Amino acid sequence: MRSIQVIDTDFDSVCEERYDVSLFSSGYESRCIHIPHFINPCTVTNPLVLGFMEEPHSGKRDDNDKFYREQWNLDPLPLSRDDEKPIYEHLYKHTRLHQVKRPIKILMDYSSMSRLWYAAVLNWARLGTCPKDIIIDFIYSMGRYEEDENQPMVIRGDMPSIPGCEGRAYRLRESVAVFGLGSHGMTALSVLDRLEADTVYTFLAIGGSSEHIEKIRNNNKELINSHKTKGNLELPLASVENCYRHLAETIAPHRPDGEITLVPMGPKPHILASILVAMRFQEVACLRVSGAPAPQDVNPTGDIVATRVIVRGEP
Repeated sequence: MRSIQVIDTDFDSVCEERYDVSLFSSGYESRCIHIPHFINPCTVTNPLVLGFMEEPHSGKRDDNDKFYREQWNLDPLPLSRDDEKPIYEHLYKHTRLHQVKRPIKILMDYSSMSRLWYAAVLNWARLGTCPKDIIIDFIYSMGRYEEDENQPMVIRGDMPSIPGCEGRAYRLRESVAVFGLGSHGMTALSVLDRLEADTVYTFLAIGGSSEHIEKIRNNNKELINSHKTKGNLELPLASVENCYRHLAETIAPHRPDGEITLVPMGPKPHILASILVAMRFQEVACLRVSGAPAPQDVNPTGDIVATRVIVRGEP
């Protein structure tokens, strides 16, 4: 299995790079096009824009599609949030013929993406046949929106593992669940009931407004204060590297004989960190808990989280 290195970087460095492939999305959120406004299309050889089939005309979708057509000369590719096959096809098509010795560089704006889509890029890098180092720069536009915390999130379908993050296929001595906390505390408790975990850890994102952080604590206080919960981590939203490291350290004592499940229900940078931890440790699973929320516009705050993931080539 190829090794993975996770490093915090900055958006200015990203804007100075040249990439072999880039992936963006067009959905109903205003922030879908915030980052592409600052990226020079000439620095990307093979861009791809994914357009959600589920919300073809909701919110800002038509405006976002128009932006990509006019500024990037690209028509978004209609794709279900549950389908990642075209992503693999695009990556194989535009990287398999490389003759250069340098690493392959991929840019991915996952601000408004399905987690299956950005997990697919990581799986392609880890499990594909490319012999070179692969550098993936993940960029995320922080959003400003108001959620109705009193409206519970209804879980959509089952809670499958994210591909590449299936964990152990059998139950060992103890079951450990690690929850990334979001606004819907009752939903997290429902998931805990299904998992029947013996030991629980929680983590939440800090770095936004103190009011919002306090709301997350209050909405999840029953889980945080549960007798099963052994610790609550408060990790910076702007540092995927930091979150990745602390999650790895938290689960380390349980890895030899524990069934470990990550349940990230918070912001996408912490979901990315959870996926990376599960991909690093084959005995760790990462679940995909999805709801069916009504389309709600999310405006960019102007802050951008940039993370470099280096997947080392085979020796």
